Amino acid sequence: MSMLALGPELTIAQAATVREALLQALQAGAGDLALDLSGVIDFDSAGVQLLLATRRSLQAQGRALVLHQPSAAVRDALQCLGLRQLLPAAHGAHE
Repeated sequence: MSMLALGPELTIAQAATVREALLQALQAGAGDLALDLSGVIDFDSAGVQLLLATRRSLQAQGRALVLHQPSAAVRDALQCLGLRQLLPAAHGAHE
């Protein structure tokens, strides 16, 4: 499993840069991809879209997306949007 740390912002302003980092991680690794989201302090719908697109791409390859220590900003946004079930690794001790 490869690990990629993202943050401190996952917003529309950083979407292109984060997308490139995610594409490189998808191409470089085999197996599941873990995203360290512990340092994310600003997270908007563009960040959600990036996570969902990454998850979809990984699933198409038989791989999984794992969220590692999602910050409160990430957990709150996923809960608000009703997406926590789509990203089950967002559940855990931080609730």
